[in-house]
Amino acid sequence: MTGVLAAFGVSQDAELLYRHVLRASGRPLDRHRVQLGWSPARVREALDALLTAQLVSEDTDGTLLADHPRITLTRLIDRETGRLDQRLRDLADVRSAVSDFAAEHRTGGVSPVSPVAVDPIPAEVLITTVEEMVRSTTGVIKSFHLAVATGPGTHEGVVRIVREQMARGRELRSIYPLSVLDHSEELGWVRDWAAVGERQRMVAEIPHEYVVFGEEAVLSSREWGRTEGGAVLIRLPLLIQAFTAVFDDAWRSGLPVPDPSVEQDVDTRLIALLAGGFKDEAIARYLGLSLRTVRRRVATLADELGVHTRFQLGVVAQRRGLLNRRPPRRSQ
Repeated sequence: MTGVLAAFGVSQDAELLYRHVLRASGRPLDRHRVQLGWSPARVREALDALLTAQLVSEDTDGTLLADHPRITLTRLIDRETGRLDQRLRDLADVRSAVSDFAAEHRTGGVSPVSPVAVDPIPAEVLITTVEEMVRSTTGVIKSFHLAVATGPGTHEGVVRIVREQMARGRELRSIYPLSVLDHSEELGWVRDWAAVGERQRMVAEIPHEYVVFGEEAVLSSREWGRTEGGAVLIRLPLLIQAFTAVFDDAWRSGLPVPDPSVEQDVDTRLIALLAGGFKDEAIARYLGLSLRTVRRRVATLADELGVHTRFQLGVVAQRRGLLNRRPPRRSQ
């Protein structure tokens, strides 16, 4: 059993001797030894620990003295608190240098002063890398999700840090595949993040899984279009800009996550999806309709507007202002 004073490096034996001295300060060491039933070597070892910690003092005649524990223990607490504060500062310095060390690990013949453009991230440090990127970067976090409700983004520590950053005003944007509408667990994940302020879009197909951290870094799966095979950290500005451009383009053409509590005109939404180039299968998934129903509605709208192609349908609808049509109000 570990003693209370183990926090100061004091052994259980030393703590027991200390309590004896507190109850009978001014007695010689040998008397404490007899009462404890210890060997001379054992009691001497315990005393040395107490002297080192300055919990007791020993006179030239072997008498042990102890000041009031409120004084001595408070002094030890203050000393250890100071050491802890310094330790935390030292660890903060190390944390800020993690990226530099990671760069040097992969530099080879490259100068260690310049960061590595593409740095492979071992699986065992992926979580800590994500946490470090969230902490050490600024600007909007932009995420493409090939796989939803899996991976490092579900780790408790990552979730906590991201939400702390969002609470401080940092913006999080995520693009999800329309396929999440077919899976209640994935859709629940998306709506949970929407509830804490994540801005969201949906697209028919996600080209690749990656996260852009402001203008400073991209964390990407290693193989395009796949989540397996490891991850890489990208710091080259040109590549960061390219990944950002792909995301921003998808964001502009993406769809909001459907809100079942908001009434919308189905035909208006269908026309908007057609004008956006979405295929019938994606439209059916997004609107929650069968593929047959979508195709029947498209044919009906085309007949009503006197057009023959999906493109013409979108153009005519735009000219007639149908894309801005609101659903009729329900009678009260």
